[in-house]
Amino acid sequence: MKIEDVKKSIKAWSSVRNSPDKVLTYFKQGSCFKITKAQFDQWNKNSPANLCVYPAIVGTQLKFVLIDSESDKDTANHMDALFVQDFLVGLDIAAEGFIDNAIDGNLTITDALKKMAHWTMFVDSWVANSPHTENGIFQALLVPFSDLKSHFEGTSNPESAVFFGLENGKADLLLWGLKAKQPAGSMMLTAGAGIAVADMTVNIPPYPNNVLGLI
Repeated sequence: MKIEDVKKSIKAWSSVRNSPDKVLTYFKQGSCFKITKAQFDQWNKNSPANLCVYPAIVGTQLKFVLIDSESDKDTANHMDALFVQDFLVGLDIAAEGFIDNAIDGNLTITDALKKMAHWTMFVDSWVANSPHTENGIFQALLVPFSDLKSHFEGTSNPESAVFFGLENGKADLLLWGLKAKQPAGSMMLTAGAGIAVADMTVNIPPYPNNVLGLI
């Protein structure tokens, strides 16, 4: 996508984010999006503090624009660090063991599953009530880059799935590693080890001091 089209799709989300019926329709389109090791490697070159996640409407579909916080300062000249991810209905059955392979990270697996269950059960009422709050439904999300490092730096994890969670009236993103099983006798660094589940998402607004380049 061209930078003009990217900004247009993000603006389209911004224009409907406090319209409950429309937002809920978009949220019901999928359950997660993915982040790959190749994308992490591209962002990691810039030593960013955060990953910027922008909901965007492309045609009639909700998607997520991902870019590291350093490249976000000058997106037009860092399009190689910008990725538009589909909002997936679900994961391939081959990835069904990802929860069994996870380990506790900055939150426990139990707490992560609880947040995901809360999203599933209460997203309708959360969407209905959020437009009446000070900040409304998020315009963007910031994920500490350290969370991604725990998934991709020094591990054999090829990709992670990102699910929504909900706790105390606040939306969250939950990162689950989809580490491929290693063959018997594998000498890979993390063979047999799990990937820590992580969540430390910041909702935007309120707006941080640093300006988000795509808003």
